[in-house]
Amino acid sequence: MRSLPFADRRSYLPRLVGAASLALTLVLAGLIPCTPGAQKQISPPSGSAVAIVPSETDHQIKSFNSPHYLYVERDIVVAHQPKLPPDRHELLLWLPGTNGQGQGPAAFCELAARIGYRVVVLMYPDDIAAMVCRDDRDPGAFEAFRLAILEGGTTPHITVSHTDSIENRLVKLLLYLKEKRADEHWEQFLDSDGSIKWSAVAVAGQSQGGGHAALIGIKHRVARVICTGSPKDYSLALDRPAAWYSETSATPKGCFFTFNHQQDSKNGCTFEQQMKNVQALKLDEFGAPVDVDQEPYPYRGSRILTTNCPTQNPHASVIVAQNAGRFQKVWFYMLTAKMP
Repeated sequence: MRSLPFADRRSYLPRLVGAASLALTLVLAGLIPCTPGAQKQISPPSGSAVAIVPSETDHQIKSFNSPHYLYVERDIVVAHQPKLPPDRHELLLWLPGTNGQGQGPAAFCELAARIGYRVVVLMYPDDIAAMVCRDDRDPGAFEAFRLAILEGGTTPHITVSHTDSIENRLVKLLLYLKEKRADEHWEQFLDSDGSIKWSAVAVAGQSQGGGHAALIGIKHRVARVICTGSPKDYSLALDRPAAWYSETSATPKGCFFTFNHQQDSKNGCTFEQQMKNVQALKLDEFGAPVDVDQEPYPYRGSRILTTNCPTQNPHASVIVAQNAGRFQKVWFYMLTAKMP
């Protein structure tokens, strides 16, 4: 294992003008000063972003061996310091987008860690984008593609062994952490049969990773689902959203959150088509889309959040560290809003 320093907290201090409860929680998380006008004193992190190569956790893993990353605030999950937020006893699983090697969205992940999540940025077979299915006439093409990556399998577009699947990689990582970082109690995210305890996992991701997160939420009862730059599965051949959006969901739809840029037309799906996707997921039952540039926290409780902020990269803009000052309250909302 090798450790990397957390991102500089000063680069994304929130511009708080919203609800008092949000301010109080962020004070407790150490993200803003508690005294008006006080200079922010950044305490050193008790943990760090830790890199773990997948083959360390399972010697059968030979490919897609760039590191997984952990974000964990040990003052919360080990020391249980009373002036900090409590341990949520939830794992935030972040799934990067296509070819998404690296630490994930560091500012978002560190925020999650500082409000009590244990965070895993998981490396998985991510070199082929799900958009390869957009011209297929099979309504189940997108789902089959994603299930091959989640569980292992073969489709016309991709073959993934069970060893390389998201599920196996996460299980083996949690078992490894159970042994190597025992005082952080990562085993609480495994059931007695050794499978993932999905009910204690919040699944999140960008682009392709956000689509995987949403499908996991459909198939398993998870704590919450966060999709940024996604979901993008729209069939051009059939001119409609992917069939799996309309399946019966194991996770209540009120636990799903999406955050997208209004100018994002990347990866074979326009913003208008993406809005059809979230409607197919029935997220509009919890309120109309909200433009976070115009509407303050808590965004009328909407599960469909959008922005039209100036940017040269609309697709990734909603999660990058450069926009943390603008969007940290949005991230906080998606990570903490009460579930049905």
